[in-house]
Amino acid sequence: MRSLFCAALLSVTVVFLTGCASTRGVGRFHTVVLDAGHGGIDRGAKGVDGSTEKKYALDTAKRVERGLKRAGYRVVMTRKGDYFIALPSRVAISNRRSGAVFVSIHYNWARRSSASGTETFYYNLKSYPLAANIQRELARFTGNRGVKRSRFHVLRNNARPSALVECGFLSNSSDARKARSSSYRQRVAGAIVRGIVKSSR
Repeated sequence: MRSLFCAALLSVTVVFLTGCASTRGVGRFHTVVLDAGHGGIDRGAKGVDGSTEKKYALDTAKRVERGLKRAGYRVVMTRKGDYFIALPSRVAISNRRSGAVFVSIHYNWARRSSASGTETFYYNLKSYPLAANIQRELARFTGNRGVKRSRFHVLRNNARPSALVECGFLSNSSDARKARSSSYRQRVAGAIVRGIVKSSR
C-alpha cells in the first residue's frame, strides 16, 4: 500500500511540476552551452534531398549564438566547424560551466516519411522548463510533436539544465524543403533564443 501511495504521489508531483513549467524557468543563468549535433565523420541524418543534418545543425546553432549574444548571454559552442566531437566531450564542456544551461540542436529522421514537425527532449525535472519553453516557441509556426523525456547521453549525463531540440524531419519532403531555407532556420533559431531567455527566471 505504501509503495502504491508513493507512486501516486510521484505521479501527482510530476503532473504538477510539468503543468507549472509555462510560468517558471530553471533559475538565473548567464551562460548557454550550444551543441550543434554531429559533425565531421558523423554526418547525422541524411535528407530526402541529400542534405546532411550536421550542416543544418551547425548553421542553426550559429544563428542561436548570435541571438543569445545580442540578448547579453555568454555562449560556449561545443563545435564551431565541421569536425567530430565525442558525446562525453560535449557533456564535459557543459559540466565545467557553472551558471549555465545546455541546448543541443538537431534535425530529425524517421522511417515513416510522413513524420514531421519539431520536438524537444529533456531528461530530469529541472530541465523540463527549458525544454517546454523552447518547444512552446517552436510550436507557434511548426508542427508540434511536443516535449518528451529521453535518456540521450548529452541529457542524462549533464549536470546542467539541458534540452535537445529536433528542428524538423529531413526524412519528410516538406520539412526538408523548409530546412533548406535560411529564413526557416532563422525562425527556428529565433524561437530557440526566446525559449532560452524565458527560462532564465
